[in-house]
Amino acid sequence: MRRQAFILLILLFSELVIAQSSKYSIDEISNFFTQTRVATESHSALWDKNIYGPILLVDPNSREAFANVQDANNELTPNSGIFIGKIPRDLPVSNTDITWNGTHWAMLSLPLPEKLYDRIDLVTHELFHCAQQALGFSPLREENNHLDLRDGRIYLRLELAALEAALKSNRLSKSEEHIRNALIFRKYRQMIYRGSQVSENSLEILEGLATYTGQVMSGRDKWEWREYLIHRINTFEETPSFVRSFAYETTPVYGFFLQQKDYFWNKKVDNETNLTDFFSEVFGMDAPIIFHTYVKQVAEDYNWRRIVDQETKRAKSNISILDEYREKFFEQPHLEIRLEDMKMSFDPKNLIPLDEDEGTVYPTIVIKDNWGILTVEEGGALLRSDWRWVIVSEPLEITSSLLTGNGWEIELNEGYQIEELPDGNYLLIKSE
Repeated sequence: MRRQAFILLILLFSELVIAQSSKYSIDEISNFFTQTRVATESHSALWDKNIYGPILLVDPNSREAFANVQDANNELTPNSGIFIGKIPRDLPVSNTDITWNGTHWAMLSLPLPEKLYDRIDLVTHELFHCAQQALGFSPLREENNHLDLRDGRIYLRLELAALEAALKSNRLSKSEEHIRNALIFRKYRQMIYRGSQVSENSLEILEGLATYTGQVMSGRDKWEWREYLIHRINTFEETPSFVRSFAYETTPVYGFFLQQKDYFWNKKVDNETNLTDFFSEVFGMDAPIIFHTYVKQVAEDYNWRRIVDQETKRAKSNISILDEYREKFFEQPHLEIRLEDMKMSFDPKNLIPLDEDEGTVYPTIVIKDNWGILTVEEGGALLRSDWRWVIVSEPLEITSSLLTGNGWEIELNEGYQIEELPDGNYLLIKSE
C-alpha cells in the first residue's frame, strides 16, 4: 500500500509540474476538444460520418504536445481528461494529418487562431484529411505549375473575380450567371494547358473538399460565411504562388452556392468525380467549345485589363527570379540529397515552380528522412519533379552530426556522410 501511495504521489506531482510549466491552459485546450467534438457531431450528416478523431496540438518551439486521446504507444501522460507530452525533434510540426506513435492524428501548430470559428474550421479541415481514405478519397499528387504562368494566373484570377461577384450579388439568378462566367474562365484555362483539368481536379478533391468541410463545420452562419469567402478572395491576390493554394479558395465558393440547391451535394462527389463537369452541370453551363474572343468579351466585366497588366509585369520580373534559382541549384556548388522515406512540412502559398523537368523551389521547408532532418528557413530548396531528390546550396560547415549552409541546416543521423564530388558539388550518401 505504501508503495502504491508513493507511486500515486509521484504521478500527481508530475502532473502538477507539467500543468505549472506549460504556458497553455489545460482547461482551454480541453474546452477546444469538446467544442470540436460537438461541431463534428452536429454535422455528422455532412459525410454520413462523425469525423471526430485523434487531435494533437503542438508548440513548434518547445515541442510540447496536447492530445484528446492516448497515443497507441501510451507515451503521453493523462492530465485532467487530456494527454500531455513532448513530440520528438524529428517530427515536423504543421497543420496536417500525420501518423505518430501508432496513431493517425489531426495535428495543429500552437497557438490556435483567436476566433472560435477559425479554430473549428482549421481542426475539422485536418480531421477531414484523417477521414478521407475512409470516405473513399485517395487523390494523386499532381503538379499545377501552369498556375505560375502568366495566362494560368490570369484565368484563375478571372475565375475568382467572377466568383466574388457571385457572392456579392443580391439575386441568386445573377449569382449563377457570374458562376457560369467563372466556369468559362476555368474551362478556357484548362483547355489551353493540357492535363490541367486532371491536376487541378486532384488538388480540389484533396484540399478543396477539406476546406469546404472545415468552413461548413466552423459554425458561421450563411452571411458570415459569405463575408468570409469574399475576404479570402480579396486577400488571395497577394498570395505569392497559386500552384498549391488555389483549391482552398475555389471549391468552397462553388460549394456555398451548391449547398443552396442541394445541401448534401458533396455526397454525390467521389474520387473519380470531375468537379469542373459537376459544377457545370449543376449550374447549367454548357459550352463545349470556348473561343478566345468570347472569353475576352466576358472578361471585360471582371477587371480584365488590370489583371492582364499586372500579370504581364509579374511574368517579366519572374524570369530573372527563376534564372537565379536555376543558377543556384544547377550551376553553383550545391548539395544533392536522395529522398528515401520523406515526410515534410511547408507553406503551400509560396512555392516557385521551375520548368516541368526541373522541379519546384520551396522557399521554406522541413524534411524528415532516414538520413536526418533538413530545415530550410531562407534561400530555398529545390525538390525535383520526381520527388526523389532535393537540392540545397553548398554546405559551409560539415561535422559528423550537423551540416549548415546559407539559410539551412541538416541534423545528420548516424550512417550517413557528405562526399565532395570532382565537379565541386556535394552528395549525401550512406557511410560504408
